[in-house]
Amino acid sequence: MATRRERKDAARLLLERFEPGAVDRWARSEPDAWGIVQRLLFDDDALVRWRAVEAAGRIAAARGRPDPEGARDMVRRALWLMNDESGGCLWLAPEVLGAALASVPALRPEFLQVLASFLEEEPFREGTRWALWRVALAAPAEVAAAAAPALAASLADPDPAVRGHAALALAAAAGPAAAAALAGDPAPLVVFDPRTGTLRATTVGEAAAGAF
Repeated sequence: MATRRERKDAARLLLERFEPGAVDRWARSEPDAWGIVQRLLFDDDALVRWRAVEAAGRIAAARGRPDPEGARDMVRRALWLMNDESGGCLWLAPEVLGAALASVPALRPEFLQVLASFLEEEPFREGTRWALWRVALAAPAEVAAAAAPALAASLADPDPAVRGHAALALAAAAGPAAAAALAGDPAPLVVFDPRTGTLRATTVGEAAAGAF
């Protein structure tokens, strides 16, 4: 039987290659998939960390069939790791929540508003906006109902990463017109695109225009 380190190394290699079908099969077959991915969320390589976020969503989908309770446990664990009382902060916890809620619709009524409640919590402001964009790719109307006013308010944020991700989420949830105020914003923005598994360089204006 492979050791824990060998299983982690195999998972990391899987994320480096990032073949979605292979990740899905691994998520269904590896009993400790969530434990392994939690460790990879702290990897030195930013792209591996981001792909671990997307893998977490796929693990949630695998655990959520047919009963969402397994996926619910993942979400609760991620929320706990956002709390100082947990003894260790998972910086990418909002992103994990977003990937899970995008993948398991049954969890959105319970947790989408909880996710949105972290919009102004440090150090999760940028990550929460990315997470809402991730959910909006799957359920735009639900994100619009849960967070559109708060996202619109943060279009004026001085941090380009915050306002850019807010524009991205708002444009996906309510249409590009909702973020039109930033259409000409030239500030650079780097976004992880879960559809391709890549980090993409863009601008706040392009995100606002829905061109991402």
